[in-house]
Amino acid sequence: MANQGVDTWKTRTRRTVTSKAGSSRSHEESNIQTERSYLQFIKIENKNTLFDPPCSSSVTRKCFDKPLDSKCFNVGAWDELFVRVGRNDKLIWNDNWSVADGTASFFMFPADKRVPSRWSPQGTFFVTAADHNMVIIWGSRYCTDFGQLLRFCHHQVEEFDISPGEKYLVTYSKPKPSDPNGLWLKIFDVRTGTAIVGLNNVDVADSPQWPLIIRWAGGKDDEFFAILSKNKTVSVYETKKFNLLGNAPLLLDDVIDISWSPTQAVLAILLKASGKQPVEVVLLQFPNNVKLAEKDLTGDCKMHWQSNGDYLAVNTCGGFEFFRIKEEGIPTDSLKVDKKILAFAWEPSGHRFAVIYGDEPNLSVSFYSMKTPGKVTELTTLSNRQADALFWSPKGNHIVLAGLKEGNLEFFDVDQLAQISPVANVVANQVAWNQSGKYVATVFTSPQEKFDSDCHSEPDDPRESFTIWSSDGKRLFVHQCQFLIIQLDWRTHGGIVDDDMLKKQ
Repeated sequence: MANQGVDTWKTRTRRTVTSKAGSSRSHEESNIQTERSYLQFIKIENKNTLFDPPCSSSVTRKCFDKPLDSKCFNVGAWDELFVRVGRNDKLIWNDNWSVADGTASFFMFPADKRVPSRWSPQGTFFVTAADHNMVIIWGSRYCTDFGQLLRFCHHQVEEFDISPGEKYLVTYSKPKPSDPNGLWLKIFDVRTGTAIVGLNNVDVADSPQWPLIIRWAGGKDDEFFAILSKNKTVSVYETKKFNLLGNAPLLLDDVIDISWSPTQAVLAILLKASGKQPVEVVLLQFPNNVKLAEKDLTGDCKMHWQSNGDYLAVNTCGGFEFFRIKEEGIPTDSLKVDKKILAFAWEPSGHRFAVIYGDEPNLSVSFYSMKTPGKVTELTTLSNRQADALFWSPKGNHIVLAGLKEGNLEFFDVDQLAQISPVANVVANQVAWNQSGKYVATVFTSPQEKFDSDCHSEPDDPRESFTIWSSDGKRLFVHQCQFLIIQLDWRTHGGIVDDDMLKKQ
C-alpha cells in the first residue's frame, strides 16, 4: 500500500489537515492528553476454566485450528440455515433443497427471546444467549451429540458479538450507574472460554451504546479495535494487552462515523463539517497512525467498503466519491448522480457495483465497473424498475433486484447484462444468498415483540414460511413453520473443510 505524503499523529498538540482541493481544517488540542476521556479496560482474573475447548465438531465443520474428521463430513458438508421461529432456534440442512424432497433435517432448542442468535463470522460455530446470564457456543464433536461446547457467563447479558477472526467474544449489558464496580462489557477468549478484560460502570458517562461499541479491524488477526465515544472522539486499542494505542485517543474532533477496511487495519473516519468547512474523510493505517489519504466532501455522507478492501465508496451530495485503496497514492474517482439514491451495493470480491436511484415508482438501476484505472465505467442502466434493495450473489455474477414493498424479485445476470427471471407476489422482507451462490432464501421476518404479544398461528400463513430459490429464479423448496419467523441466516463458509467443499461444487 502506498504511503505518499504520510503524516503521523502521536505527539502533536495541534494538527492542520490540507485537502487535495486546498482547503484546511484545524483542531485545537489544549492539554489534550488529560482532557480527552477514554474507556480503560480492566483485567479479569480467572481462577479456573470450567470448560475445555472442543477438539473437533461435525456440525461446525471445523473448530478452531483442527480440520473436521472425514467420518463426520456427511453432516457438515451440507448447506445449513438458521431460523428462529417463535421462541425456538432451528438449524436446518438439506442436501439439495429440492421440491421433490420437501423434508429437511434440523436441530431445535429454546432461545433467549431478548437476544438474537447468530453464526460466528466464519461459520465455525453457532452462538446463542440463555437464562439471562450466559452466552453459549453450540456444536458437535460427532454426528449424534449436538450440544453445548463452551459457555460464557455475564450477568443479565443483553447483546453479544464475535470478532472477525473468531478469537474474541464480546458480551454487553446496559450500564448501571448505581453499581460502579459492575462490568457492563466483557471480552472473552473463545479458545479457552475465559474472560480477559471488561469495562465497569465508572466510565458509564462516556460509554457508547450498543450496537457497534467495539468495531473490529478487518481481517482474521483481530489485532485492533476502535471505540467511538459519546464525545465524538475515537480510541484505538490493541488486543495483545488491550491497551490504548498511543496512550490517548486520536487527535480528531467531531467524528461522525468510523469504518474499518474488511481485510486490513485501515480505518476510514468521517469528520463533521465545521462552519464553511466541508465534511472530510480521512484514512489511517494502524498501528502507526499513518495518514494514507484525505478528502473534503459535501452532504450527509455514508461509507461503503468493498469486501476485499480494494475500494471505499462514500455517498456525497449528488453522487459518490471512490477511493482506490490498493493503487499507488490511493487515487479517487467521482460519480455524479443527480437523483435521489435509494440503494448502493458492491459486488463481493469484485470491481462492479450497482445503484438504485430516482423517484418511485419509476426507478432506475445502474451497474458500473472500477476495473479501468482512473475511470468509473457505466455497464448498463435498467429503467422503470420497482426495486428498492440489491442482493449480490457471493460469487458476484448474479444479483437479485428486489422490490420488497410490491413483492417482486428480478434475477439478473451481471456478466451477460441480461434478465434471468422475474418473480412476482413474493411475501418477504428479507433476501439472503447462501455462500456458494447456488441458492437464495426469501422470508418475512417479524420482531420478537410481535410474536410475544400474539403467538396465534394461521395455517399456511406465508409470513410463517421461507422459500428457497435457485440462482436462476426457480422455486425449489418451501418450508412452512408453525409460528412467525424472527430470524433467518445462512451459515458462512470458511476454513479448510469448507474450501474443499466449495471446490467440488
